[in-house]
Amino acid sequence: MAASGSSKSAQERREAQREALRKQRQAELKRQRTVRTVVIAAITVVALVLVAGAGLLIYRSMQPAGPVATPEGMSAEQPYLALGAAEDSGAPVVEIHLDFMCPHCGTFEEINAEDLATMVEGEEATVHVVPRRFMDAQSTSGDFSSRAANALVSVYADDPANALAFQKLVFANQPTQGTEGLSDEELWGFAEEAGASEQVKADIDGKTYQPWVRQVADPHGEETGGGTPYVEIDGTAYEGWSTPGALREDVLAAGGGSAASDGGEG
Repeated sequence: MAASGSSKSAQERREAQREALRKQRQAELKRQRTVRTVVIAAITVVALVLVAGAGLLIYRSMQPAGPVATPEGMSAEQPYLALGAAEDSGAPVVEIHLDFMCPHCGTFEEINAEDLATMVEGEEATVHVVPRRFMDAQSTSGDFSSRAANALVSVYADDPANALAFQKLVFANQPTQGTEGLSDEELWGFAEEAGASEQVKADIDGKTYQPWVRQVADPHGEETGGGTPYVEIDGTAYEGWSTPGALREDVLAAGGGSAASDGGEG
């Protein structure tokens, strides 16, 4: 009898062990199914987020651009700041594309600033200034060209007579590529020195005209090849600006006059 009882006890232990192993395997399979379910759910959520994000970007890209602020009396589609003679005066039209981070634009300004001021003040030409921002990436802040262009438009909106003076001051203190660029406070200081009112500080700080620079002026500049400085006289590309006095002389010639006709100044 003892042997039979001992054998039964061993069998029961084996059955109990098998049952324990069976329950352990079931628990492991259940855990694996739960993990798979969680992973699949997480992947699904991430995929839905990515799809929704892509859809939002596509939706936004298809929406028309909102209205952009422009100086009073200037249409949102006009890609330049107009100075000098009236548009319908019959005077030659000079268009100049400049980026405040562009070193060659600094050279252009150094050579031609005085002649530009003379042509504007004497209404010898209609001067279109297109402020560009294609060199934003050359500043560590990533937006110096945009901020400087916005500042120029802010000065122009306040009083067009101060625009060229501000432009000259910024180029005289032009930052080098790979730096942050001038701060907004520094830009305001040059604007104030050029004669701007306090409204200009608000427009610089608020980036009032930056959408116009990015959405209207800069795309217009890209149509000519994108580089700066870029100059046109009556719609024809002009490359003689690097010779002192040549730009004004050729503009006057386009208008039927010459630098000598005003007493030899130039």
